Parts: sequence; structure tokens; C-alpha cells
Amino acid sequence: MKVISMRLSRRITAGLMAGVMCCLPLSDPQAQVALGLGGGVSLAGAASVAGTTHVGSASVAAATALAAGSTIAAGSVIAAGSVVNGSPCGSAIVLAEAVSVAGGTTLAAGSSLAAGSALAAGTALAAGTTLAAGSTLATGSTIAAGSVLAAGSVVGGVALASATAIASATTVGCGATLAAGTSLAAASSIAAGSSIAAGSSIVGATAVAAGTALAAGSTIAAGSVIAAGSVVGGASIASATTLAMATTVSGGATLASGSSIAAGSALAAGSALAAGTSVVGGGAVAVAGATAVAGTTMAGFGSTLAAGSVIAAGSVVNGAAVASATTLATATSVWGGATLAAGSTLAAGSALAAGTMVF
Repeated sequence: MKVISMRLSRRITAGLMAGVMCCLPLSDPQAQVALGLGGGVSLAGAASVAGTTHVGSASVAAATALAAGSTIAAGSVIAAGSVVNGSPCGSAIVLAEAVSVAGGTTLAAGSSLAAGSALAAGTALAAGTTLAAGSTLATGSTIAAGSVLAAGSVVGGVALASATAIASATTVGCGATLAAGTSLAAASSIAAGSSIAAGSSIVGATAVAAGTALAAGSTIAAGSVIAAGSVVGGASIASATTLAMATTVSGGATLASGSSIAAGSALAAGSALAAGTSVVGGGAVAVAGATAVAGTTMAGFGSTLAAGSVIAAGSVVNGAAVASATTLATATSVWGGATLAAGSTLAAGSALAAGTMVF
């Protein structure tokens, strides 16, 4: 390929970029951007995957949620703390066969995707992701405003002599090669048919939830629903997930609003109940250690408040209003309803029956 080195004014260069990146029809198989010639291309902000993107192989540098429809190829390493299709991984495993993602999948840091893996639309890549040499952005991908194309990038056969900032979002429409040092801004999108080359490093876009905190040692029973945005063992949950088996929390967990804890679960000392959490099932959730009530809690009928529990002022227990913080001298069974005000603490031995809700 003949390469012409040109020095253009920034305004002219921007015009050139808009023209050459849209010069081929969207159906042209050559219309793709090759990334990272001689190095890596970094993401300066979150980029979305707008269509199936094939992975040559990549390491996972931070918890990454995979959208439904993604494929984890055989030979991939799933790090401890990951959740795959709702099933938590207590220790690192190497996949013997490919796994299709149906939902509720988050790969913990230390995981690696083998060649043949694919990221489905809806997967988000965060700042810190580096796409290795040989990666491609397919036709229809969007390079967001604020992106910087490094000197040495080749667009439409013309080499850029200096770094060029993209002033407005640009849709990829013809061949281009982006040099190492290029930075893709937040809101860039990766179209179907793109590929991530071997040696890439992925940082997933994860949300840190604010909600019920389960201390290490807690047990979440089968049938519990973990809401999207929850964080379990350092892994962010991308979509609501129903646990198929009981899970012991090893590194703490934060359950986002909308989560429900099934009967048979146990809350370890240091846990805290926050708004949006409920107890479901035909039994009760055991309190194995002191648990704080961070939001107003309506205890289900049949709940037990153990001796040593602290009932905050403003609470109502079995129809009796509590005017000032009170420590229970004996266990109290809830038969007439109980509303525990924020600031209450449940002592070990307490039990929250089905129907308990935190507001």
C-alpha cells in the first residue's frame, strides 16, 4: 500500500477524517479499522459492544460483565469469584468446552478469554481496556468525539503526521489503521464483526451498588435473587440472577435494591440490611451474627428477635411502640407485626421470616 505522508492543519485533517471514514458503503467487507499497529489502543472511557465481537484471546484485568449471547471458549480460565450463568465459582477453573452466556455472568479479575470467545451486544468495556495490535473495528463502529488518532495512523491511504482529535462522533465507513497511542473516548461503540486480538486486556464497566451488605461467611440460599448492580465476591452482576445453589460469601457482598434472600440463608456478623431487600420462601433467614438495620424493616410474622438485639426508637413490635432505643433481655417472637427503625441491630440467634421487607 502506498502511504503518503502529509502535514495538514488540524481543521483540514478533521475534514479529511470525516470524508475518508465514510468513503465506502456499509456493506463493503474491507470497511474496518485495524487497531494497535505496533502497540495498543487504549479506551479513555466506557465503550459499548454493539454487535458480536470475536476475541483472539484476552486477559480480564477487572470484573467484567458479559451480556447474554456471549460465548466463553474452551480453554478460558474462570477466576475464583466469577459468576457464570448464575452459578458462582469458588475456585479458578479451566473450561473444557465452550459456554454460552444466557445471563448473570461476570468474570472476576484474573480470568482470561481463550481464542474463539465472543462478546455479545450489551457488553461494556471500561477505561483501562487495551486493544492489542491486530484488533479491528468493523463497519458501523463509532469513534466518539474526544478520541485522539495518534500520529502514524493511516486513513484512506493517507498517513497522519500528527495526532488528530475527533471533534464529533464519526461512523467507520472505510479502511483505516490506528497507530499505538490512539485513545478512544467514552461512548465509542464496537460493531458486529469486530475482533479483539490476542494480548488484549479487558476492564469491564461495573457498577458499585449501594444496598444490603452481607459479611464474609454469610450464606445465600438457593432461590435467592441477586439484582442487577449487586457485587458478590468482587464480581458485578449485570442482570438479575436466581441462584441455583447455596453460595457462601467469601469476600463480602452488596445486594442492590430488588434483591431477595431465600429462606435458609444466614447473615454473618457485620452484615447490614438496606432498603430494597426482602426475604422469600417457606422458612426464615438466620442471623448468625450482629446485623445492622440500615433501612426501616418490616419483619414477617414468625420472625424472632434474639436477646441482645437493639430496637431503635420509633420501632413498633407486636403493636407496642418503642420510644427509646431498647436492648431485648429475652428473645421476642413476632406475632403481631414488627417495624424496626433504621439503627436497630439484630443479635445472633434472630431469624427473619418470609415476608420481611426493608424500605
